[in-house]
Amino acid sequence: MTWSDLSPSEHDAGTILLRDALGIASAGTRATGLQPTLDALHALGPGDVPVPWTDLRLPAPQAALATSALVHAWDFDDTHDDAVVHTMAVALPAALAAGTQARRCGRDILDGLVVGVQVLSRLALAVGPQPGMVRTAGLGALAAAAAAARTIGLGPEGIGNAMALALPAAGSPHSRQVVEDSAVNKRLQPGFAVQAGITAAFLAQAGVEGPAGWADGTYGLLTHASGTTDVLSAPGWEGAHLSLKPYPACRYTHAAIAAAAEAAAGIPVRRVARVDVHVPDGAAYALVSRPFARRGRPVIDAQFSIPWLVAAQLVTGAVDLTTIAGPTLLDADVEAFATRVTVHQDAHGTATMAPATVVLHTDDGQRREVTAPMPGSPEHPLTEAQLAAKTAACARVGGHDPDHTVTAIAELAKHFADLSPTDVAPALAALGC
Repeated sequence: MTWSDLSPSEHDAGTILLRDALGIASAGTRATGLQPTLDALHALGPGDVPVPWTDLRLPAPQAALATSALVHAWDFDDTHDDAVVHTMAVALPAALAAGTQARRCGRDILDGLVVGVQVLSRLALAVGPQPGMVRTAGLGALAAAAAAARTIGLGPEGIGNAMALALPAAGSPHSRQVVEDSAVNKRLQPGFAVQAGITAAFLAQAGVEGPAGWADGTYGLLTHASGTTDVLSAPGWEGAHLSLKPYPACRYTHAAIAAAAEAAAGIPVRRVARVDVHVPDGAAYALVSRPFARRGRPVIDAQFSIPWLVAAQLVTGAVDLTTIAGPTLLDADVEAFATRVTVHQDAHGTATMAPATVVLHTDDGQRREVTAPMPGSPEHPLTEAQLAAKTAACARVGGHDPDHTVTAIAELAKHFADLSPTDVAPALAALGC
């Protein structure tokens, strides 16, 4: 599968994904824990691969980890709603770092991006939900290995070896602990997977082999999968089925925020006595449905809490990156209002991304009920204006000129396939300048 294989509509989807990921990364350095991460990676030693939106040049594995962390820094990146993975925090850093290291052109990097998105999405669908596993982290090493291997020109055997070599870095049943503990290193988990995947790809290029049964052997990745492997050979590119987040928070919270915004139209927040939110059952929704409490870092606590996010929408009138990155994060009024929000896991549907129903009860006994779908999905996509506004907001948080950033990213994404091997590194280094 290559960039050239994609249909015109898939090309458009890929270009939008690239714009979205690069735009989010522009705010990454301002996220909690990111600057110390970049400092630590820099201290390990210099390299040749530029990290976008910074002045760093690092070895390929560390550069990929850094870029992944920037993309995933605010939990604002794309989501495959059925596979429940963030693809661009894996595929893009792997392809960029491997391609820059190996002096490949822009089209080769896009080929790797296409493969990385496909592998992560399809493997996640085939493996299905696994206890304790965040699939972006748990399967990211194999997808990054495939993306990097495709980018540097390996054929099917080499790509297979790269994925096989990355197997020990895959499948951890402990990656969800970061959400349980509201730990800021959730932003780094995909990057650690990418770091392992890139290393595996270059080992495969050197002729190192991995286990042939990495997929279906006795202990293979798919041997005890809860999904169906039929999806692995289905036609089409999964990149066309990704959702772009309108809110910088866990995807499972989005329909509730959208429903709250619609339900609250014209109702003064002081009149809202209590709020009931109805979402599906399941462990994933349970993580975002519990009553709000500060369990770790405030930003993680907020991003994984339907009560807090609904309260922020009702109290401030918006949930955007400035909500999470600004003073609202510690707003006592928002935290107090969150105690009025009760989440019920009783809605029909599955634990995948489903609509949510919000019921506002006012102090005079009135009741307003709204059901909203997951916004930002292929069925309910962000508009061009919404994408530009999202990029501009990220640029502001990151300390960059919003108008210049929106234009620069759009131009780079539009012409990325035409970049020569000598153009790629300067184009990445120019972001943020």
